[in-house]
Amino acid sequence: MKRTAFVILSLSFGLAGSAALAEFKPIKKEKDFRAQLVDRKLTDANGNWTIIKSDGSQTGSFGGKTYKGAWTWNGKFWCRNGIIGKKEIGTDCQLVEIDGNTTRFTRSKGKGKVGDPFTIN
Repeated sequence: MKRTAFVILSLSFGLAGSAALAEFKPIKKEKDFRAQLVDRKLTDANGNWTIIKSDGSQTGSFGGKTYKGAWTWNGKFWCRNGIIGKKEIGTDCQLVEIDGNTTRFTRSKGKGKVGDPFTIN
């Protein structure tokens, strides 16, 4: 009985984890990015937030510091640059994925660090 319960429990965790990973889908077109994320407030679990604006600018707050930046769409990637507080963060083109009302950004065209998820408000 214990073995059966362990197997069932293990399978359910495995399937739940796989399903959660499989639900994020890349946004590949600027029109889809604009429709789903632009001019909406994105907030992470730490209280950081940003608004990616339709005019190509971006504002927000990260780590309690003001963020100002600019963005463009390039191929299948969202590219941004900006300043947090007084520190320039440089330009980076990122893979954007979405799952319902959650989005995540992966640096270096999807080959870098996966950022914390943001809730789309």
